[in-house]
Amino acid sequence: MEIIVQGKGVKYISPDEVVMLISFTTKGYTYEEVLNLGIKNVLTFVDNILIPNGFSKEDMKTRNFVIREETKFNNITKNYDFDGYSFNQYAMIKYDYDIDKMAKMMEEISKMENPPKCQVNFGVKDEKECKRLVLAVAYQDALEQAQAIAEAAGKTLKQCVKVDFKPFTTEYASQTSLSSDVMYNKAIREGAAPIIVNTFTPEDIELSETLYCLWIAE
Repeated sequence: MEIIVQGKGVKYISPDEVVMLISFTTKGYTYEEVLNLGIKNVLTFVDNILIPNGFSKEDMKTRNFVIREETKFNNITKNYDFDGYSFNQYAMIKYDYDIDKMAKMMEEISKMENPPKCQVNFGVKDEKECKRLVLAVAYQDALEQAQAIAEAAGKTLKQCVKVDFKPFTTEYASQTSLSSDVMYNKAIREGAAPIIVNTFTPEDIELSETLYCLWIAE
């Protein structure tokens, strides 16, 4: 007797990794000016924030870098006029979840003369282990269903001869995120305590998977 069942697994994982996405932006009238200002801003971040918080320069991975010519629309001539250059560097830093370190860094970033925009996401370091856990739950669910069907038919469940599942599409990231644009207001810049310490816990990551299993019962 063949038994085909659909096992579903859901697992909630607490984030154990912080992912900081940092965007450095500087504007200037000449290419050389904007390049020098942009590099100075990035080095200020490295020297005053990154290294004092236990990171090395190599821990900050650049995802994209571009200097582009900017234009603005002229309502009189109906043309786009030259409006200088912009320096844009996008970087990422990953580290073990630490709410105090995150709060300290966000506060220090907000006090920079030209602070970069910062988006903080939360994820997991060991995605393979998370996948194994949720697949184990799905397989156990399939086993219990197959066992119940076999018993109802007066059969003995023997073995699972085939397992199939769709490729994982689950994001290994919490739905919770933080943005430097809203975290720190004028009071924070003037020395008030970071608002997220002891008040912030990111939402657990929900992982789900469905297995399609073929069992043999005799």
